[in-house]
Amino acid sequence: MIYILAEEITGFFSFLNKIIEILENLDHVGLAIYTFIEVLVVLPPIEVIYYPLIQLNVENWYWYLLNVVVFNVIASMFGYYIGMKIGYPILRFFSSEELLEKAKKLFDKWGVLAVAIGAFTPIPYTIVVFLAGITKMDFKKFVIAGFLGRVPRYIIGGYAVAFVVTEINSSELNQYMLILSIVGMLLFLLYYLLQALYNLYKKRQLS
Repeated sequence: MIYILAEEITGFFSFLNKIIEILENLDHVGLAIYTFIEVLVVLPPIEVIYYPLIQLNVENWYWYLLNVVVFNVIASMFGYYIGMKIGYPILRFFSSEELLEKAKKLFDKWGVLAVAIGAFTPIPYTIVVFLAGITKMDFKKFVIAGFLGRVPRYIIGGYAVAFVVTEINSSELNQYMLILSIVGMLLFLLYYLLQALYNLYKKRQLS
């Protein structure tokens, strides 16, 4: 097995070792929980955990793929019914009006295809899932469209990461890749936190 870390990270990025330890301890359980929650709440995309875990255990990358696919489908079905009942107030809490307006226009224009497009692109999938429930889109078509959009995204990304780690076979490059992945995860988390605070500030200004 080719490990992503030839040795512990030292120097400026040494603080990442604690995050790596947490990721290794959470492993499939943490990935499953985050995948489920990421569909129901606007959070950074699952790739922020999915890619680092693949790099830490590259030989079993396809199990991580199966994990995110299964729990994404389960959460999507659950989110669809939440959308039917109380979807729009939740979306207004987690998203800006501008983002919601863009998503609604996408649904009006493309219908079921919008689900597949939204599932594949960086648009927060929570919005897509809840809007499908709000508009009472055909449930079977919704599940199939979401599956066809998300699975290729996870396969392409996961395989690309695994391929680079195993085929280039450079412990130094692999270590830098892991550093970039985790720093990217932290930046995503910071962005979403700041965006949430900004949305809350705007809503208070309007009220």
